[in-house]
Amino acid sequence: MILIDALICGSVILAFLVAKRLAVRLGNPPWASPVLVAALAVGAVLWATGVPVTRFEAATAPLRLALLPAIVALGAVIHRGRALIAAQPGPLFAAVAGGSIVGVGSAVALARLFDLPPLLVAGLATKTLTTPVAVAVAQRVGGPVPLAAALAVLTGVIGALLVPPLLRACRIRGSAVSGVAIGQSSHLVGTDWLTRHDARAATWSAVTMVLTGIAVALLLPLLWRTLMLPTP
Repeated sequence: MILIDALICGSVILAFLVAKRLAVRLGNPPWASPVLVAALAVGAVLWATGVPVTRFEAATAPLRLALLPAIVALGAVIHRGRALIAAQPGPLFAAVAGGSIVGVGSAVALARLFDLPPLLVAGLATKTLTTPVAVAVAQRVGGPVPLAAALAVLTGVIGALLVPPLLRACRIRGSAVSGVAIGQSSHLVGTDWLTRHDARAATWSAVTMVLTGIAVALLLPLLWRTLMLPTP
């Protein structure tokens, strides 16, 4: 049993490393996100081999534990970006708060409009967060962790694909504006893409991504009570 679990964990890590190498060879386009490609590959293998999802979740528990240090490490992003926060605290916090409320509120409102199950609502509510934070917040509100992680990655890819051309079409320029918009809408995937195109915008994006995670972690339980959704 231990050997099988180790093989499953090793396969997940190998899939990510191969996907990362593939992304580099393709020029790191947003649609080739290593997390997304690896997830699709692992999902295809699970479907082909008939391995139950519950078995896979139990085997990969050590990998999920690795997300906890990743969340703590995000504090370094705030430390590096402290000068940006101090320079324009009002506009930055207003953008983070407004974007967080709109992102979570619109997802929950649409889910309720279509009468989706509460667990699915919880997964959708965390889609605007980077994956480690989305997983942690989904656990807090009782949401489905695998769905929250999948939606976080998918949202990041879609945001990284659509937000930059949308900003260009609207003639919106500037590292601060583009960085905040991409950090809010496509978190880690968009931030990673920005690091190869605009280092200053990438810093804004990283800071926004982390502040959004903090804001949603604080606001989501409150919104749950306000919207009278079931709480765990």
